Amino acid sequence: VSKFGFGKARNRGKDHHFFELVVDGHVIHTKVSHSPKDIGSVIEGKIARQLRVRGPFFTGMFSCDNNLDAYLQQVRSDPFPPWDIRL
Repeated sequence: VSKFGFGKARNRGKDHHFFELVVDGHVIHTKVSHSPKDIGSVIEGKIARQLRVRGPFFTGMFSCDNNLDAYLQQVRSDPFPPWDIRL
């Protein structure tokens, strides 16, 4: 959360932790379960799309290959899915 500048989203449900980040007027939302269980590849893919990045970039966010500057550059230059596709 702090590494990539996300903050807690307000007025959201209590069933998950909700986070958001505004980049150039676009609001990026994601949610994380309260469960202590590891997440599977399907959920990882959903979170990656919520963050507007492809799988390999998402993995790099956790292995410290990608930092905030790289993330901002990625979502500004090549968001996936593109901004015109609502999630």
